[in-house]
Amino acid sequence: MAFIVAAMGVLFLVMRQNYLLFHLCAELFAVVVSVSIFMIAWNTRETNQSPFLAFVGLSLPAVALLDLLHSVAFQGMNVIGEGSPNLATELWIAARYVQAAIFLAAPLLAETRLRTGDVLLVQAGVMAISLLAIFTFDIMPDCYIPGLGLSPFKVGSEYVISGMAALSCLLLIRRRRQFDPGVYGLTLAGFALLIPQEMVFTLYNDPHGLLNAAGHFIKILSFYLLYKAIAVTALKNPYDLAFYRMRRSEEALRDHLGGLESLIATRTGELRESEGRWRALLECSNDWFWETDARGRFTSLSPRAEESTGRGGAELLGFTHADLLDTGRPPEDFPALAEALRRREPFRRLTFPLASPGGSTRWVLVSGMPRHDADGTFLGYRGTTSDITGRRQAAEAAQQKQTMAALGSLVGGLAHEINNLLQPIIGLSELALGRVGEDAKLRLYLNAVHESGLKARDIMRDVLQFARVEVTESPPGDLEEAVRSAVQLATPSLSAGLRVSTRVGTGLAPVTITATELTQVLLNLIQNANDAMPDGGALTIAADGVAVREPDASRRQIAEGAYIRLTVADTGCGMDEQTRQRVFDPFFTTKPVGKGTGLGLSVVYGIVRNGGGDILVDSAPGRGTTFIIDLPVAHAGATGETTHGMAVHGEGAGR
Repeated sequence: MAFIVAAMGVLFLVMRQNYLLFHLCAELFAVVVSVSIFMIAWNTRETNQSPFLAFVGLSLPAVALLDLLHSVAFQGMNVIGEGSPNLATELWIAARYVQAAIFLAAPLLAETRLRTGDVLLVQAGVMAISLLAIFTFDIMPDCYIPGLGLSPFKVGSEYVISGMAALSCLLLIRRRRQFDPGVYGLTLAGFALLIPQEMVFTLYNDPHGLLNAAGHFIKILSFYLLYKAIAVTALKNPYDLAFYRMRRSEEALRDHLGGLESLIATRTGELRESEGRWRALLECSNDWFWETDARGRFTSLSPRAEESTGRGGAELLGFTHADLLDTGRPPEDFPALAEALRRREPFRRLTFPLASPGGSTRWVLVSGMPRHDADGTFLGYRGTTSDITGRRQAAEAAQQKQTMAALGSLVGGLAHEINNLLQPIIGLSELALGRVGEDAKLRLYLNAVHESGLKARDIMRDVLQFARVEVTESPPGDLEEAVRSAVQLATPSLSAGLRVSTRVGTGLAPVTITATELTQVLLNLIQNANDAMPDGGALTIAADGVAVREPDASRRQIAEGAYIRLTVADTGCGMDEQTRQRVFDPFFTTKPVGKGTGLGLSVVYGIVRNGGGDILVDSAPGRGTTFIIDLPVAHAGATGETTHGMAVHGEGAGR
């Protein structure tokens, strides 16, 4: 700073004594600085870390040449031309246009490393055009008119050059992060000084006046600042710029990484939200979802699978669909499923029985799609499984309801007609027995007729009880007393090895069917269990209170509310699926001819359903049979009431 102030002071004194010498010194300073900057840029072109400063330095020879010509053509020098101020002013304007163009292009090419030869070639072309326009073809507009002063072209050009300098400063400011702060400040100041410099040169009338001198002082300062920026960067601290660019790259990378981390955090949050949304949907779904590998083994299952299979998802990993099949029941669509898996084809809505712990009956509906990678390699399957046990039970109930309603109407009518025919058979055979006398053979025949009529009447009574339409009233059934009574009545006829145990909750409320009907239901079920265990076994009778809520109530076609659940479970031979489906059909029996009428379980079914309850059966060969009866709790003060109600539901197997 002291040096530049001292130099300015010396030049000011020279200007007061000899303006031509001052002008020559000022222009030669700019020329020397331009050439020095060029030499520095040329010799550091391989190591200079700044394409911006390299471009500025390599482009200044054209400015230096035009400024040199301007200085020797200045009025009073008498070196070239006639010494008129117009020629010198034209060379000045040409030099400033080139300088402003360099300043404007440099920020635009700040990150572009141009070839040195290309820069010099373009520079030579611009310089040649300028010299030809001024000296050879004389097409350059006049810039200074003697007696009038500056021409409009010259003043207008100074404004254009100032505008170009202002625009270059704005571009440089936008790219300031690419520069070391010290270099950026010096360069910006050097560019910006071109604006007041040119503004001053729009005001003078005397080429040797103070305003002209002021413009040259500003020019000296501008070139000095550019020299400091380039010389300090390229010669004194070349590695500072390299490290600065590395720091800027590191900061840019850090900013980019910060942006990536923010983006990743945002995307992670979105993924968590999406995952939570899908997890909630999966948990709300009644289906469970699965994936298999190429060999059909489960690799992933949703938590809902445990509700259907009775086993946790982790326990099923490594299993196949074949491992889930209940081989004790009809396979339904499983052969089609196995074929689709073998052929690696999609499959939809295929049904098969599901093996679950405890032997309970479950049915599932499966759909699946094969998975492939980008190369088309088969990876396995992805699909869904729906537990359709309730839906299947509802369908079976509807079908059985229609069947039982039709049978009830049919056998009810037939029973009344047959009873009418049985009355004379029983009555007249009884009268005939009183008059037969000593004929033993005739008495034997009449006894056979009379006993057959009585047995037929008993059968018709059971038929009418199954299909009755009358309403009977008696006190609501006490379950604890009914269980005790039924066991006492049945004990003498039970197999020797049969063990009977009862678990009846205390204080159970009465149920809607009568005590007599409740005992009859239990006797029928106990007798069936005894027949299923000829070599002995265990029979368990249990009762406790339960609550039936929607949608289970609608599915089972019973009212929502409080019920008493009666279970009768044996360890007998069990039944297959076909037998289970027909267990409550009238006259259906698996016993030998003459050993059963097939009406026992039909009567049980009719009593339970007519009382507003429901009966279910769970059975499989070799796993015994369990009858589950839900009976509505009777309201306080009500009588046991049974009405005709052929709303039929039940599943299970009979014997």
